[in-house]
Amino acid sequence: MTDSSPTPELEEKKQLARRIPEDVLTEGDLDLLDELYTEDAVEHTPSGDVEGRTGLQNAYEGFRAAFPDVSLTVEDIVAEGDSVAMRLVVQGAHEGQFMGGIEPTGQEFEVQKWALTRIKNGMIIERWVLPDMFGMLTQLGIIEPSTG
Repeated sequence: MTDSSPTPELEEKKQLARRIPEDVLTEGDLDLLDELYTEDAVEHTPSGDVEGRTGLQNAYEGFRAAFPDVSLTVEDIVAEGDSVAMRLVVQGAHEGQFMGGIEPTGQEFEVQKWALTRIKNGMIIERWVLPDMFGMLTQLGIIEPSTG
């Protein structure tokens, strides 16, 4: 029988990875970026890559300005090697400009999001994030729901 209990190192990586959705995005503690990310970290998003701590700070500030009450809840988390995978639920209300010019709708949304975080020497070096943008934009009234 194989022992599938996580090692302390993997548990530390999971705790580090979940600080982005919980402490940085939900709580708005952007001062943590220097502690969590390497200087040259990259986040791959549906709208393009965000490079470096300064780029990440700008992206997170913009997201929180658009959705000031945003809440991200980690539903599932798995770690192996240098990677941590998370399934999250994201919810909030659209109160500020989003995606380079979409004016606030005041509408609420709740969607799933996937994130894969790569960690080296106790810091995040790379993340891939994939939110349900179609669901989000539909719930915000920005695009029409699919009929087929």
